[in-house]
Amino acid sequence: MSPSRRNSAATVLLFTAYIASTYGFGLYLFPAMVESIRADIPFSYGAMGTISGFVQAGFMASALLAGFLTMRVGAVRVILGSIAACALALAGLAIAPNVVSMAVLLTALGGAAAAIWVPMVEVARDHVARQHQAKALGLMSSGTSYGVFINSLLLTTLLPSQGWRALWVATAAIVAVLAILGFVALRGRERKSPASRDDHPHAMRAREKALPAGLTAAIVFMMFLNGLSCMPYQTYLSAFLQNEAGYSAETAAHAWRVIGLVGMVSGFAVGALADRITVRLGMFFTYGILAVSCLLLLVARGGDNLPALYGATVAFGVSFYAVFGLVPAYIGHFFGGGSAALVFAFGNIALGLGGIVGNALGGWLKESSGTFAPIYFVMLAAAVASAALSVAMPCEKRAALKALPANG
Repeated sequence: MSPSRRNSAATVLLFTAYIASTYGFGLYLFPAMVESIRADIPFSYGAMGTISGFVQAGFMASALLAGFLTMRVGAVRVILGSIAACALALAGLAIAPNVVSMAVLLTALGGAAAAIWVPMVEVARDHVARQHQAKALGLMSSGTSYGVFINSLLLTTLLPSQGWRALWVATAAIVAVLAILGFVALRGRERKSPASRDDHPHAMRAREKALPAGLTAAIVFMMFLNGLSCMPYQTYLSAFLQNEAGYSAETAAHAWRVIGLVGMVSGFAVGALADRITVRLGMFFTYGILAVSCLLLLVARGGDNLPALYGATVAFGVSFYAVFGLVPAYIGHFFGGGSAALVFAFGNIALGLGGIVGNALGGWLKESSGTFAPIYFVMLAAAVASAALSVAMPCEKRAALKALPANG
């Protein structure tokens, strides 16, 4: 292997670890051990929903700022700043004295997760050969599943003996080491992204007006439904399993481990299938699997229906990691480079809004009804609606006949 290919492979592996850290540790460790935290720092499920909403708000705000910061200070600096912020916030959670300080730090983690992806894609494009970029970006985007898998190991080994604060210490140490490696490995690779000539306000408004309104609205609404179904599913999974469904903390940790293991391969597998049967049909089947996951989870209540529980987690692992690759792929078929980025930006804002609504609604429904069942029925309905919407949307084969120009 040539030195350039070794450098590219090392960069991809490092970025995969960064995604595992910012998304796996930063977004999903808190809901995975929330019951242990609540035993020491009491707060309601309504407060939990509010905190999750703030995390999504931080994610959205950083998503809007990431592109601007990348052009202003450079992609590598934004990446390294985000991973350093992640390490500091994780360390802060280890000593957080109350729920307010935890909410602030978790919001910062949401921002770090959003801010790291856009510049990371740019650096990968600069340093990975074109014929390997799809594989590289696919591996990097699956980093979340590796983080979730590590979470499950920590939940079964470190949590019972050392307590929940020790998990924040351990993850902060891991991320700090990765940040140092990044400062060393990426030194000298900084290159500011040149601002596009047509990115001034008038050109942006013209591009917005040129977008096909119906298809754009359908995609944005679909991503809102993705946030409404996928985000609260994970936010309340451990609490649902331990507090209501009758399962132990160890079983809940195993459920998270299954999700992580399945996610390590599902994005690649479903993406390959979608390439053969069309992305639109791939989305339809994926949303159907997500609906089945919600239904099985409701059936699993009682503490003794492990086949339904693990069937639900396998189905969620397949659908969750697949759908976040399929929707951008669908956008890419119909929209040119500039327009695709614009539509995906709108979609990510809608995704965050869906997560905020779903998490807040989940906490309110639990407080008012005494059960998590209503929010999982809402997720089921959102998944079914997404499947129906995917059938109504045009097949991407039409894009081969008439592609939209990059400038809209």
